[in-house]
Amino acid sequence: MTAPLSAVDHALVAVPDLEAAAKLWRSFGFTLTPRAVHGGGATANHCIMFRDTYVELIAATGDAASPLAAAIGARPPGGLGIAFATNDAAATVKALRDAGVPTQDPIPLERPLDLDGTVETVRFENVLFQANLPGLIAFACRHLTPALTRARHEWQLHANGATGIMEVVIGADDPSVFRPALEQLFGIAHVADAPHGLSVILDGIALAVMTPTGLAHRFGPKAVDGLAPLPGLAATVFGVNEPDAAGAMMDMGRVPYADHHHGLVVAAKHAGGMIVAFEEN
Repeated sequence: MTAPLSAVDHALVAVPDLEAAAKLWRSFGFTLTPRAVHGGGATANHCIMFRDTYVELIAATGDAASPLAAAIGARPPGGLGIAFATNDAAATVKALRDAGVPTQDPIPLERPLDLDGTVETVRFENVLFQANLPGLIAFACRHLTPALTRARHEWQLHANGATGIMEVVIGADDPSVFRPALEQLFGIAHVADAPHGLSVILDGIALAVMTPTGLAHRFGPKAVDGLAPLPGLAATVFGVNEPDAAGAMMDMGRVPYADHHHGLVVAAKHAGGMIVAFEEN
């Protein structure tokens, strides 16, 4: 049986102040999309776009109520969750249900996008499911207007040389708790034991679950300072052509970082509650 999910669409990062978060991520050398407000006005975002994936910095606006806004407000800033990619929402719903995962019908959503005074409508469908992934918001996302999501090529050009997400890391005291859900979502054969936890490769992006000891080993003991409470999304690793270029941008932005293993690491306390790392492609 084909696994219900096989690719990461984007990582979500909860921020209490969207403009302060945008300033911080620009100091890392990233280009951000313009501020966008979701339909209903409960949440707003800036995104860090790549060819096939992105990071969404998302904040509750206080202008309306929604389950997502409530979830953002109920937890400390930092990694919020992972959206997985789908090209066929209805087929994904069926595959998830066939795998025994309680799943809602696709939910159509939209938001306006102002491009040089012309207002376009970004449309997408979310597939919400209930899997045992403690500390995470997880769902599948189908983009109905993908050209608008990446409407500007320059949105994908980042001064730090980042070319995409290489790895997303969930932190958990007991990674084995995640195994049944990962096997349901991605297939038993794709879930592997790894040092200090578990690992799945999803269309070239690693999804790992690590203990706090594993996080400290992977990113350095100081990197976990300021990490949002676990379990939860603990780190995002970006591929860069030259780590030195990323370092130069952060030097300019006066961002504290450390050299570690194959790249550079910004501790969670300097990155809004989630570890941010840059490693050579």
